[in-house]
Amino acid sequence: MSTARSSIRPRPGSGDDAMTDAPHGWFAADYYEPRDRFRAAAAAAGACLSTAVHPSATGPGGRDLSMDLAVLGEGPDTLVVISGTHGPEGYPGAAIQTGLFETGEAAAIAAMGVRVAMIHAHNPYGFAWDTRFNEDNIDLNRNYLDDWADLPDNPGYRVLADHAAPQDRSAEAIEAAQMAIFAYAAEHGFPAMQAALTQGQYSHPQGVYFGGLGPSWSHRTLEAFYRTATDGAGRIVSIDVHTGLGPFGHGELIFQHAPGTALHARVMALWDGEPCTTKDGSSVSADLVGTLDTALERFAPQAEVITLAIEYGTVDPIQVFTATQASSWLHVFGDRDGPEAPAIRQAVRDAFYPQSAEWREKVWDRGLDVVRRGLRAFDPA
Repeated sequence: MSTARSSIRPRPGSGDDAMTDAPHGWFAADYYEPRDRFRAAAAAAGACLSTAVHPSATGPGGRDLSMDLAVLGEGPDTLVVISGTHGPEGYPGAAIQTGLFETGEAAAIAAMGVRVAMIHAHNPYGFAWDTRFNEDNIDLNRNYLDDWADLPDNPGYRVLADHAAPQDRSAEAIEAAQMAIFAYAAEHGFPAMQAALTQGQYSHPQGVYFGGLGPSWSHRTLEAFYRTATDGAGRIVSIDVHTGLGPFGHGELIFQHAPGTALHARVMALWDGEPCTTKDGSSVSADLVGTLDTALERFAPQAEVITLAIEYGTVDPIQVFTATQASSWLHVFGDRDGPEAPAIRQAVRDAFYPQSAEWREKVWDRGLDVVRRGLRAFDPA
């Protein structure tokens, strides 16, 4: 990196009594706490804040839900950080966003002539209710198709549909569903099973990893925010924060361009060979369809767009999947305020948002490092 940029290295909490709880104070207990803190931190930094209130969905207690955009600085180069694509995964994403504002890191980046844009709570419904999916049971990271007239088919999911999202929540039914999924993996291999379940499906609206039948409210709102935030940008680095796959606290860097392409080489150089691509099996994620990252390239056709996901590991994949199944069932077939709800919501928290000081520190340190190295994309050629 250039001397000017590499010299900007504020540390979280340094020299400011208000930061003594950092990074732990940025990790909140519910959706409304990080929303309020994010807005306050953005305002204190001098960012321009825009809010889109959801027109129909509400959170616990009937409170409003919103997606927020904060933009700080001007210039043709733009850094974008997105949180909450998958509901409770928003907690660490919001912590990174708020931390960047409260430590002065965002202001330091803006002072270098880089526009900083933060999109908070891509999926406010899932964030508020502790479910991966949105108010329509849509997985937003499968909701960004560029052609809704020809929906992708997922034949593996069709085979596993009844087992992937069983309506019967008895212990016997859940165990039978798991055995059927394990049998599929034994016959076809684990990668095929993972792809069948998670790559995205458009045939079962009440199932898991449903991509929708058209753009969701979150899709339309994020697109409008992103186009506004990156208007006129020549170079863009976008970072979307996720959790649930991989070793505890490790933040795998994931992107979806194949080896041998120019963008693959560029991404690998920027992050020192660490990123993994879903195109060659090196990532903990299956190769997905309808993903946000490919859409971000379409939303800013005038720019070089580099989009990366940070995937922080939490617990074992079976626990993650069973929590995902349960939360989908609760919002599709159950009662989100019913007696089953607290245990299911806690299971989701445990799967996607570990209450561990070590995990939180790993999330913040890795997130800060990934952002800083991403600024290399804006160095003069």
